[in-house]
Amino acid sequence: MLTLLTRLEDTERIDAFLATVIAGGHHEKRDNAAIFGALRLFPPDQAAALLKRIVVGTAATSLDACGDLLARAVAASADGATGLLGAAAELVQALPGDPSRAPPRHPWQRAPGLQPDLVVDLFNAVGRMNETLAERAANHMLAWPKTYGLDTVLVPAIRQMIGSVMIKDCTAVQRLRIACVAHLCDRVAKPLEAPRDWRRAAKLGCQCPHCGELSRFLADPERETWTLKAAEAARRHVEQTIRKARCDLDVATHRRGSPHSLVCTKNQASYDRRAKQRTQDLVDLQRFEG
Repeated sequence: MLTLLTRLEDTERIDAFLATVIAGGHHEKRDNAAIFGALRLFPPDQAAALLKRIVVGTAATSLDACGDLLARAVAASADGATGLLGAAAELVQALPGDPSRAPPRHPWQRAPGLQPDLVVDLFNAVGRMNETLAERAANHMLAWPKTYGLDTVLVPAIRQMIGSVMIKDCTAVQRLRIACVAHLCDRVAKPLEAPRDWRRAAKLGCQCPHCGELSRFLADPERETWTLKAAEAARRHVEQTIRKARCDLDVATHRRGSPHSLVCTKNQASYDRRAKQRTQDLVDLQRFEG
């Protein structure tokens, strides 16, 4: 609809569509090309007001899309994007983390997962506009580590920004980079050694008789395999416990006889994950500190 209205240059209906349909609920990144193309038909002040209205109306449900839209608008702005400061302030205000600022949600509604791209878009936009606002965003992210996980959000975001002028010029982004470097240095400093015997982490979320036996097997330095011959419900329960605890086990069901058997064989998956993480951490440290 927006693409057609833009081709017709029907600014009256575009204004109504953006202000009511788009700003009234939810939009996605794939909508942004059409939205941005439509906004370019308006004078800068009117376009900025519409963009701010979209951010206010949809940031709670479309935060990533709002960040992408703002970054597009700032990159295309010829006047330093000062007119977009209101939309930028609303986007920073809408950042999740603080429960006291969170919009009301229905109990069944899942919170949207936070993506590193949001951090990249946010600082590519806000970092070019207002250092104080960028600092506020960085302070918020560092204050809520459960929302802005270093490994899941901030390190991947800095990885994307490391080659840009933005990370050199923006003090707020430098603070995030320094926090990521400290986190990586702390992890790299921890000892990394392959298992010397068959003892594995044995802390499980269940201590029923079958899971208790599994825990004792995991703690045994001499046993490599364990077989549970039990009904299907018991075998499924033990498999679920293994998955939840991320045990270093390969499991297979042997279907000879009745009941069937669940065969558990120890591996070194935890060490392999840490070794892979160590390799990536060293690469990231070299880039982040360069």
